[in-house]
Amino acid sequence: MERGPAAPRGRGHRQLALRCHALLARAGLATGAAPSPEPESPAPTRAAGLWWLATAGTGWVARRCTDLLPQLLRLAADELRHDARGTSARLDLRAAHAASAALAALSVGEWTDAA
Repeated sequence: MERGPAAPRGRGHRQLALRCHALLARAGLATGAAPSPEPESPAPTRAAGLWWLATAGTGWVARRCTDLLPQLLRLAADELRHDARGTSARLDLRAAHAASAALAALSVGEWTDAA
């Protein structure tokens, strides 16, 4: 099962944990030792991944459909409404401003320390 870059695997999660621990340690907030960069158990086999998908994965997909799907449908309806009114550009501008504000709220040090 191939995952995209937005879904890190075990090693990727551990790298994120290591970086977060390092940032917390620099701020004097980390307690305990840093997490190990190596996974504690081997990666699941393809058969194990397929088994999970056929059993627990089906429930996971069903839960995502009930918590994400209604929001996605509302978003699509909102975009259709704006498109029909000719106000799509306003919607895009509002989204761009929200993204800019969120990025501006982060300090430059957070980005350079994490890299």
